[in-house]
Amino acid sequence: MNFKLLLAAAAAISLSACSTIINGSNQLVAVNTGDVTGADCTATGGSEFAVNESFVTPAEVKFPRSKKALKFECNKAGYQTATKTVTGKVEGSTAGNIIAGGGIGVGVDALTGAIYKYPGTVMIPMTPNGMAAEEPMAK
Repeated sequence: MNFKLLLAAAAAISLSACSTIINGSNQLVAVNTGDVTGADCTATGGSEFAVNESFVTPAEVKFPRSKKALKFECNKAGYQTATKTVTGKVEGSTAGNIIAGGGIGVGVDALTGAIYKYPGTVMIPMTPNGMAAEEPMAK
């Protein structure tokens, strides 16, 4: 009986922080501006406002995982400045971590931000100067 208890404890400890091990504390996000390429963009915010990245679209950018919002701003000559904000959502693997690893695993994942996930692709549509930005259609 002691062997089974020891084996169960070892399994629980090894599975704790599952999201941190599987997903890591960073995430690669694709950023696109639709048919417009070569837009100069910045991403700011995230956990502790640690994100301050500049890039040209289309791009794949690595961000630290967090539930805190990332704000994107893109500029290109002949187009209006485009902005978009995205927030991290709880990663699906967290449920397995709660079952297998309990509080220790979830605590580690929460501290590293690994329980959160930003969208895999962020689309930031750009509107040419002199045109009104498209209004979202009502559902």
